[in-house]
Amino acid sequence: MDRLRTARVWKLSILFVFWAGVAQAASVTLAWDPNPEPVAGYRVYWGNVPGTYVGSVNVGNQTSYQMGGLTDGMPYYFVVRAYNSAGMLSAPSVEVSRRVGIPFSIAGDFNGDFKSDIAVFRPSTGAWYIRGQATYMWGGGNDIPVAGDYDGDGKIDVAVYRPSTGVWYLRGLSNISWGGGADIPVVGDYSGDGKSDIAVYRPSTGAWYIRGYATYTWGGGNDIPVPGDYDGDGRTDIAVFRPSTGTWYIVRSVTGSGVVVTWGGGADLPVPGDYDGDGKTDIAVFRPSNGNWYTIKSSTGVGSIVAWGGGADIPVPGDYDGDGKTDIAVFRPSNGNWYTINSTTGVGSIVAWGGGADIPILKLP
Repeated sequence: MDRLRTARVWKLSILFVFWAGVAQAASVTLAWDPNPEPVAGYRVYWGNVPGTYVGSVNVGNQTSYQMGGLTDGMPYYFVVRAYNSAGMLSAPSVEVSRRVGIPFSIAGDFNGDFKSDIAVFRPSTGAWYIRGQATYMWGGGNDIPVAGDYDGDGKIDVAVYRPSTGVWYLRGLSNISWGGGADIPVVGDYSGDGKSDIAVYRPSTGAWYIRGYATYTWGGGNDIPVPGDYDGDGRTDIAVFRPSTGTWYIVRSVTGSGVVVTWGGGADLPVPGDYDGDGKTDIAVFRPSNGNWYTIKSSTGVGSIVAWGGGADIPVPGDYDGDGKTDIAVFRPSNGNWYTINSTTGVGSIVAWGGGADIPILKLP
């Protein structure tokens, strides 16, 4: 079952979305906070495009609803509105989304418990150390860890990319030649089938080569690839961050249109993630000089600043508490500590795991 939560907007907020696919008729169960003011009931709205709702249903005075008859593989966007005895409607909740009937995995979740695992790759030995689980020997030297759910089972697979030969080594699956040289691996589910696609970004030409899917030209030079699901349709969108101007260039897969946003710049490190739990990737940067995280939440369009880490710390955002929201976190190579802020409670935690030249699996490109 998949979980998706959102931040509160107005007085109404969808908390969970669960989906399950059966043949060609998928079902979705939504649950939301009760309105603190007296209401007569709630109405659920849905559609296949963000902000456009072609259907609605009056669910009465209850705070959950199971909707059937949805089409597997299609993206759906939902909001809920309360109404009073006079039929007056509240403002809509935050929009949440999911591509239904498709396997869904959490970044860094090797055991399928919907929580990101603390894990490092040690190039000197080729060892993968996954906290609370197993240690695997896979890769080494100049190999780049490219963990992803390549078989669509909801669990992240151990994998490395070898720039010198352009070969991807997927543990327990296969070895595949794709890319090479200065190409940057950009793992993501670009096709929306619930499986990670093998893909590389070539800075010299700005080309994105996605195996078995398509080739796009977007960005180039010193741009940093920042793929993510910015429109919430269940497919990874092509995007780059340009440090020289602080500009994000995003191609929304749901419409094919480009979006330009200015946020960050200079030595800032891009750290996109779903920080508000609405099913859409949020634009965010980490500033090593002051340890600030600057985030724009897609649910509200409002920016926020959180101070956490700094200096040589490596940002490692992930859903460590399993609440459907990306947690702010850093890995400190000097002592091997992971410093994480639980997004549900706001409480920080420290875990010692790895150190030195170890590469945290959740490190972004």
